[in-house]
Amino acid sequence: MYNRYIRGDDGVYTRVPMDEAPPRPNPPPKGPPPPPPESRAPERGFFNDLLEKLHLGDLDAGDLLLLFLLFYLSRQKADEELLIAIGLLLIL
Repeated sequence: MYNRYIRGDDGVYTRVPMDEAPPRPNPPPKGPPPPPPESRAPERGFFNDLLEKLHLGDLDAGDLLLLFLLFYLSRQKADEELLIAIGLLLIL
């Protein structure tokens, strides 16, 4: 931080004038706004349609992986405590 007041030999503070800041250049003109992103990924169209039919369209990839893991572990007769813990993760 710059102190604009300097103490003289007689104990009196005098204000030192500051240099004027150089003018800032004008920002470049903005171009047209970018097009809005697509609502769906075209390569996942089949899976998105399937999820919509099952009323699971609002699930993200992490939720789907947890559902798959729950299904797989339940088919393999996994420990019930593990299935409950993963199910609770799905709720969060």
